[in-house]
Amino acid sequence: MRRQWKGVLLLVWCAVCLTLFGCAVPQLLPQKDLPPSERIGPTGGRVVLVASRSSEFKRTLVEKLVEAVVSSGMAQKTVGVGDLKEIDPSGYDVIVVISTCLAWGLDRDVQTFLNRQEKHANIILVTTSGDGGWLPDRNGRDFDAVSSASKMNSVDAVVRDVLTRIAARLHNPGPISR
Repeated sequence: MRRQWKGVLLLVWCAVCLTLFGCAVPQLLPQKDLPPSERIGPTGGRVVLVASRSSEFKRTLVEKLVEAVVSSGMAQKTVGVGDLKEIDPSGYDVIVVISTCLAWGLDRDVQTFLNRQEKHANIILVTTSGDGGWLPDRNGRDFDAVSSASKMNSVDAVVRDVLTRIAARLHNPGPISR
């Protein structure tokens, strides 16, 4: 009987460890970042920063977003999410951060970036998740949040949504959620 309890206890312990470590691994090993790039616009014009992790969906999203931003006359800079620690947000009119929901939470680098900010009015978070329905907790912060599944057939809709939010942030800062 005593040996049976040890076996049950060992199974429970293993299940707990697998759950904890299974959820923590994505946070410890996030996706790779996109390489930096920059497209200069008119002097004194608006500047949009795009920080993104790398996946086929995110690369396509960033390419189309950058194309639209530049064609509307704004300057654009792209960095990886890991580079946000070196970014001074006051140098940008809008900051778009594209990452993945990891273990039912924000990417650690994104969370650190948000925690560093006094104001969040010019920040738009785009978070991909399995079904596209996960949105981050705002905790009183006024950033915008967009959620999407990483499905290539939804890229254009996400680009339109983000562009609408960029325009809204440039003209009337305030949060919108989808």
